[in-house]
Amino acid sequence: MANHFYLIRHGETDWNRLEKLQGHTDIPLNQQGLRQAELIAQRLSKLPLKLVCSSDLKRAMQTAKQISSYHSHIPFLQFEQFRERNYGEWEGLSYEEIKQKFPFYEPGQKLGGHYGIEKLEDMQDRALRKLEELSSLYPSSHIAVISHGGLINALLALMTKGEHGTGKTKLNNTSYNHLTYQKGNWSVHTVNDASHLE
Repeated sequence: MANHFYLIRHGETDWNRLEKLQGHTDIPLNQQGLRQAELIAQRLSKLPLKLVCSSDLKRAMQTAKQISSYHSHIPFLQFEQFRERNYGEWEGLSYEEIKQKFPFYEPGQKLGGHYGIEKLEDMQDRALRKLEELSSLYPSSHIAVISHGGLINALLALMTKGEHGTGKTKLNNTSYNHLTYQKGNWSVHTVNDASHLE
């Protein structure tokens, strides 16, 4: 039997609206984000979830709490491993500001280790290890993971060998991404479905 994982990006924050990189900066949801969280919570309410978990940053936890409110009989856990990528000196800046302050930056280049930015591979590794651990602890289960755009995209890129994810996919706030894990193999079934927002 496979494990079903639903990777959900958090709802909108003011920094999302301003297109500022958040990283580990702990920004809460805005009013639009709270509304989005309720809509994805309603969508997931009919799934037979065995666990709701999230990053330990406010924007993910607030989104997860809405989802958890429809599944009050199951655990709701927070894990640092599901945090967004640490963007170091870039946190709080827009891409335009990054271009001005870091003139040697080229979009798409490897950033790990520069400017205090976490390596992409390190982020993928910490998240993947936690997902596989949860798969062992909750076998043949449906699990919701509320996380961040950068982290979810990094996992999608790894699992689809670059067909989706980092550099390819712009994830909407509260987008629905469905994956399964069976016998050590990942399959991606749904990417960036935000139909609940329409």
